[in-house]
Amino acid sequence: MSKIETADLMIYAMSREIDNNNTVLHGVSSPLPILAMSLARKTHAPDMAFVSGAEGVDPDAERIYLSSFDPRQNRDAVAYFGLHEVFDLAQRGELDVMFLGSAQIDRYGNTNLSVIGSIDNPKVQLPGGAASAFLMPITPKVVIWSARHTPRTFVEEVDFVTGQGYNHRSKEQMKNEMTIVSNLGVMNFKHPDRVMQLQSYHPGHSIDEIKKNTGFDLLVAPDVTETPIPGPRIVDIIRAMDPDGIRVTEFG
Repeated sequence: MSKIETADLMIYAMSREIDNNNTVLHGVSSPLPILAMSLARKTHAPDMAFVSGAEGVDPDAERIYLSSFDPRQNRDAVAYFGLHEVFDLAQRGELDVMFLGSAQIDRYGNTNLSVIGSIDNPKVQLPGGAASAFLMPITPKVVIWSARHTPRTFVEEVDFVTGQGYNHRSKEQMKNEMTIVSNLGVMNFKHPDRVMQLQSYHPGHSIDEIKKNTGFDLLVAPDVTETPIPGPRIVDIIRAMDPDGIRVTEFG
């Protein structure tokens, strides 16, 4: 088998965060989550419910397109509903997993998709968090993906809290899980202090490399291990769903 591509490794790791019968949501500009959700449904989670940020429910996602809002992405969807209905779904406790991106994330899991710099005089205006401020604290599992694990992304403190980490949550919300899948490894917040820790490092990378590329003192889980790699069948499924190589555009 040829060398595993980072995108395929991340997609496989993200898909493993989904259990069968989960209801799972992805947002916009999400080729990796769409592939991860589709992969899970084709393998270990055939009965998961696929909720698209482009408003389709359980579409026939045989392949991905450059835009998450491409109408072909919702082919044969069993239903359509808007983002406000996702709020209701989550409030009723019927959303299990949500995939989100982030420009910055800190040791407590706070995410920033709003501004880089001060809110009054930002250096960069970001697209905004859409649903993340409401959904992040109440969703049982949030999976953040990042194709660029650098000190500029993994920061000591986010410039603006778009989505609430564990230091901004109620006692009830502390039980909800967060996982981060980056191009270097997989992190979670299962440490007793609910701060980020490295759970696995991707093949070809090391713990020291990941710590050096993190803008704070990244803790390491006692049972840290190498990230499992996808087998040939898994890679074939991913490549069949993305014949145009859209998944690698996030790493440009």
